[in-house]
Amino acid sequence: MKKSARGIYLATLTALLLTNTPGSTGASSTPPLKTNLDSLGSAYGNWPRSNGLNAHVHQANRNESENLLSVVWSIENPASQSVSITWIADRSYTYTGPYFSGVTVVTTDESSRFHPVMDGAGSCVCSGDTAHDFKRQIPPNEQVAYWSLFSVPSDVESVTVEIPGFDPIEDVPIS
Repeated sequence: MKKSARGIYLATLTALLLTNTPGSTGASSTPPLKTNLDSLGSAYGNWPRSNGLNAHVHQANRNESENLLSVVWSIENPASQSVSITWIADRSYTYTGPYFSGVTVVTTDESSRFHPVMDGAGSCVCSGDTAHDFKRQIPPNEQVAYWSLFSVPSDVESVTVEIPGFDPIEDVPIS
């Protein structure tokens, strides 16, 4: 699948998911690129690359079929210099393209770990370079939101969100 067709596919899938997520307001629910977002939990950077940065989870919503979980998360850069966050790629699976596929969710009892959904072309169904506003750099004093899509059983009521380079964000409730 060509990059432009894959981008349209992912944008359509995201819009459909967000439109069919309980409590969502449709496509306007796409991750905002601003500060002062409501937070369900946060964590500090724990690697040299992420030192001084903060990660936040803003939404964890299921679709109507309750088979997919959309998580909106962000990285906040309170520093005076831009930082690159390209290390948030997955090292367990081979996703195609530069995506933030390293974000995972874990059941509260730590019995199951879920990686982002992968489409038929091997692309992560998450924030990546097919989005027109994808940012690998976070400017000083800014917070940038991203999203990841997971297939999580319907009986899971809360998760721990793990973003590479940050402490785990525990007990995130699923809506």
